[in-house]
Amino acid sequence: MTSPKPDPELLEAAAGLVRALEGRAAVNEAVGVLQGWQGCDTAHALNAAIDAGRDAEAVRIAAIVDAQADGTADPDYEGWV
Repeated sequence: MTSPKPDPELLEAAAGLVRALEGRAAVNEAVGVLQGWQGCDTAHALNAAIDAGRDAEAVRIAAIVDAQADGTADPDYEGWV
């Protein structure tokens, strides 16, 4: 017995949803980083990210944080990679 083929329109809609959620997560991460860097509230950090081009700023900030991150600083770190 074979499985029915998935509907291409539904697959495209699901892929669009995944892209939107990934973008939203990146923006939320960038806002959190900006709050920490600038000592500001969420609204100010979001406005700063929007002013800089929200999606591009989110990617830029994530790259900076990832480049400087020390995974061993995590209190749960026990030698995992």
